[in-house]
Amino acid sequence: MKKIPQDIVGSIAILKFKKNTFWIIKKWKAMMFLKTHKNVTTVLEKKEKISGRLRKQSTKYLAGIKTKETIYKENNCIFKYNIDEVYFSPRLSNERKLIAEEILRIAKKNQKIIVMFAGIAPYPIIIAKKLKEKGKKVKIYSNELNKKANLYAKENIRLNKLEKFIELLPGDAKKLSQKIKFDIILMPRPNLKETFLKKAIGLSKKGTIIFYHGFGNKEKVLKEIKKDAQDRIGKIEIRKAGDIGKKTYRWNAKFKVI
Repeated sequence: MKKIPQDIVGSIAILKFKKNTFWIIKKWKAMMFLKTHKNVTTVLEKKEKISGRLRKQSTKYLAGIKTKETIYKENNCIFKYNIDEVYFSPRLSNERKLIAEEILRIAKKNQKIIVMFAGIAPYPIIIAKKLKEKGKKVKIYSNELNKKANLYAKENIRLNKLEKFIELLPGDAKKLSQKIKFDIILMPRPNLKETFLKKAIGLSKKGTIIFYHGFGNKEKVLKEIKKDAQDRIGKIEIRKAGDIGKKTYRWNAKFKVI
């Protein structure tokens, strides 16, 4: 059978078909997929791309167990979530690993870290687990707008036994209190026009390190950072953090508040 574009997350496979593919063909290919992939118990069809501020996608059931909830393992951590109700990208697994390793190197005892746009808490959990393993006592805050994602984040924190290390700060990132100043800020933001950098600067103090996700080309990302952070930051270190389309990339930019 010709390879079908696919994503496999835990026990769920999400297949992508050409626009005019007959329904009976989709069902047949889904059944065949189940037979040839023993680790998959549910097959869905991707109907709509990820969109909106909550970064949701739409899928349709094709075969197997009728569910959209899965458990996915990554970086020695467990993540439970619903495919349609929350955003989660397995393709960012290596990026999360790189960021966690870098924070492990730079984080100091009793520092405060916040992850904005945290979703089901993959960044907070992977970072917290690495810090815990090395005996580093650091408080991590997980901020997310999507209410259902926060529920899964709470469950995932429990599943990974990190309740003492991570605290949820649910709600709109714009409304985060500036009474608490953070030592490290992660911004794995969605691909939106708004950068949220002014808010991040407001949550910072002198010496705060910010990790920012920008989209497009390198020059565009550097321009938007300099525009919204103005003269509050030092040297920008930037690298590719994956592609989001033809010659269009996600960039990870790291800089210090001065």
